[in-house]
Amino acid sequence: MNGKNLAKGPDLEKYINDQNRKRFIQYSEGARLFGMRYWSFVRFCKRAGAVITLRKTAIVDLDVLEDYIEQFNEYREDTEMEDAMPRKKEKAPIDERMINGKKWVRLDEAAELYSVSTKTIEKWAEQSKAKYKIDGVVLFSTTKLDMFIENMGQEDL
Repeated sequence: MNGKNLAKGPDLEKYINDQNRKRFIQYSEGARLFGMRYWSFVRFCKRAGAVITLRKTAIVDLDVLEDYIEQFNEYREDTEMEDAMPRKKEKAPIDERMINGKKWVRLDEAAELYSVSTKTIEKWAEQSKAKYKIDGVVLFSTTKLDMFIENMGQEDL
């Protein structure tokens, strides 16, 4: 047998497309990504059930974590909560910000990201229902804010 083929291994990338790819991060990277302290992020991930332990290494499944965060939308109506039946969730396309790592930001980060004041971000978040409060941590969904900003002038047409 040829030693070069064994060292390289099979090319499995062709079997994985971007829509089915799982996203995993370490605690330290996730704490930076979500703007949280390290141990707060660790407890948050454990509560969400997003931690996968591989030998002595723990990784966080971002898909599970984001599903957990979605449950805490401040603007979710009671009727939505009653109608929330387990359904097969379609995967959203991965946008530029998710690749760069910021789908959820804090208030100051959101104000800096969109170059507006914190009051404006709070107003937009209320209108777009992009504000999530989890155990005292307030996160803003950049996906919802982006859609809101893109559609801001559309109702006038």
